[in-house]
Formats: sequence, C-alpha cells, structure tokens
Amino acid sequence: MSNDDGIDVIAAVERETAGLFAQADRLVEALAARAGLDAARFRCLAALRRQGALPLRRLATLAGLTEREAGEAVAGMERDGQAILRGTPEGPGQDGPAAGVIVELHPAADRAWLEPALRELREAWFPLTRGRCDDLALVAGLMARSRRLTDLVTMLRHSPDPFTL
Repeated sequence: MSNDDGIDVIAAVERETAGLFAQADRLVEALAARAGLDAARFRCLAALRRQGALPLRRLATLAGLTEREAGEAVAGMERDGQAILRGTPEGPGQDGPAAGVIVELHPAADRAWLEPALRELREAWFPLTRGRCDDLALVAGLMARSRRLTDLVTMLRHSPDPFTL
C-alpha cells in the first residue's frame, strides 16, 4: 500500500465516520421525538440509564453535550420529575444544576420515556438484522466506548466475538 493509498483509506474512514455520526444524531432525534423529549434530554436520560448517577460534568461528556447544554437539560428534567439532583451547587445564586451536583435518573422517567422508545427501536431493529451479526450494534458499541479505529483494526485481526467487545 502506497502512501497515497493510506491517505485515501483515512479519508474514506473519516467520511464514513462522519456519516455514521450524522445517522446516529438523526436516530437520537427521532427516538427523542417519539418519547416526547428533546435530543439533549434524551441523551442525558439514556446516559443516566446506562451509567447510573453521575456528576454533571461527566453526564455532559457522556451525553455529547457542553456542560451548559447538559445543565439546561438537567434543570428541565428535574422540573419535570425525570431526574433527581443530589449535592449542593458550587457557588451561590446559580441558575440550574451546578457542576458539584450529582444527577440521578428518576425511576419513573425510565418507565415513562426511555423504555417505550428503546423497546420500539429493538422491535423494529430485530427483523432488519434477520439473525445476522449486527454490524451497526458493533460499531455503536465501539463508538460508545470511544474506541479508536486503530483499536478496532487490532481487535478485528484477532477475530473476536462481536457481542463481547
């Protein structure tokens, strides 16, 4: 493989990755809309469901939001009974949750908003995969774990079971 081939491969991977992220954003927006939420709230709720209670800064990172966006989403989630805040704000007179607050998913929010949307996704997805290896789930799992492409290439050379990555 020449240097130009390597550059072409990198450019192709970058284009495909950008496309996957755009598709993932559209999927999150559609799921959020089906659940009656905006995408930021849906991302926060999903991150809390996966990880449990989190500090606001960590929640923002996992949800792919700025700290301000996450703070606004969490303030609305608390107001609407979707999240429980523990701890105290880092400083007087702050609007909304501050960085020192721990955010926890309210159990009713999972049942009312997340589970129906995720169940619908699973039910729609299963017939599409027809029992084959679910490549998109593999890619989504790797992206969710922030694995680098070089890690993926190394792992694929060892032919792992895609469902245990």
